[in-house]
Amino acid sequence: MRFSEISPHSFRNLSPDPVLLGRGLHVIAGENGQGKTNLLEAAALLCGQRSFRRARPSACAPDGDAFAVSGRIETSTGSERIAIEWSRETGRRFARGGKTVGFRELSELAPAVFLAQESRDLVAGPPESRRRFLDRLVLGLRPAAGDDLARFERALAERNALLARARLREPGRDEIDAWTEEFAAAGAVVRRRRSEALAEWARLFEPLAREAGPEYASVRADYPAGGESAEELGSRCAKLFSVEARRGHSLCGPQRDDLVLTRAGRPLAAEASSGEIQRIVALVKLAEWHAVERARGESPLLGADDFDAGLSAKSVDAFLATLPADAAVLLTTASDPSRWRRRATVLVVEAGRTRGAPDLVAVPAIGMGRRA
Repeated sequence: MRFSEISPHSFRNLSPDPVLLGRGLHVIAGENGQGKTNLLEAAALLCGQRSFRRARPSACAPDGDAFAVSGRIETSTGSERIAIEWSRETGRRFARGGKTVGFRELSELAPAVFLAQESRDLVAGPPESRRRFLDRLVLGLRPAAGDDLARFERALAERNALLARARLREPGRDEIDAWTEEFAAAGAVVRRRRSEALAEWARLFEPLAREAGPEYASVRADYPAGGESAEELGSRCAKLFSVEARRGHSLCGPQRDDLVLTRAGRPLAAEASSGEIQRIVALVKLAEWHAVERARGESPLLGADDFDAGLSAKSVDAFLATLPADAAVLLTTASDPSRWRRRATVLVVEAGRTRGAPDLVAVPAIGMGRRA
């Protein structure tokens, strides 16, 4: 999948002029604050994803009230027009060919993987960041699994509401037990989906890590909670009930799980340097890209924000060499645009306006061509 056009409307500082994109690797260059990251963020929202900056929708609208992004995508089955609109009154709305659709249909139609500075939280951030990665991976591989996640989130919300009321001794225990049973059953499914997706991802990550060098070869990801059954989760809930009732929320389950990243058996966050973390996160996202491609039979868009920030020329070359062949790739950079002209189609963003319309033909990129 690739975008042939992206048209922002009242989106951050971006001009409403359509941005035309060709095939292959695109480097979006510009000084800080000019709008290159905004353009990549607009593409992410148009793919049915949340902002990789974790920004609220109101932050994307200059007036805080409304924005829209439309575009045209090219897939193996043809060309389609898609759009996202957000307003304070109606929330998010998605369209495909002028007809309203849900975000899951749009994300299934336009698969994409994004790498940003915030992605470093996969290694050094809170457990929430790693749970978000796992659930995004699940949805990328099997969009229908979104129903399983929605079922769990509803059970969690209902159970938490009852536990909060239990502090006031309002609900009966039978009502809480009924939702605990649903919570445990739905939670076990979510954990199984996460474990299955992680196993598919690991089969692609491990060879990428080995090829990156000996310092990355022993990096592993483990999801310890993945093997807990619904019965085991329900039993833990029963044991914790008195504490949960006092605190007013669930203290176990998928919403509290973590993904454990290690190198040679030791915690990765304490082991790796800043540069190594950046490289490992890039390998994590590349493996995600390959996993989604294999599962969906459609090449996802790959976007990376400030991809070369803090990297040596050697590290940049190594990153470019791992990019998937024949994929639509959008990379943003604050470096000199001229250094990329022989490697990619270059677009320059200044004060929200994009210039440098590409030729609509493949641009060969030095070092590209590897496929996992």
